[in-house]
Amino acid sequence: LAVFLAIVIAMGWMFARLPSSFLPDEDQGILITSASLPVGATQDRTERVLAEVTNHYLNEEKDAVEGVFTASGFGFG
Repeated sequence: LAVFLAIVIAMGWMFARLPSSFLPDEDQGILITSASLPVGATQDRTERVLAEVTNHYLNEEKDAVEGVFTASGFGFG
């Protein structure tokens, strides 16, 4: 009984010490967005979509965005 009580107390103490925030303290504030186009989409179409995404972040979300980096031309299918 004493061992069981010691385990329960230890578990309660460890639970209280766990971090409770959703985001870790080392969050760098980076957002990754993926744009998936249909199979066979041209590079020009992909660049237009990325330009729209960039425009959205830099104009409509400008208070929260410092910069945008885009990469295109790779896929996994």
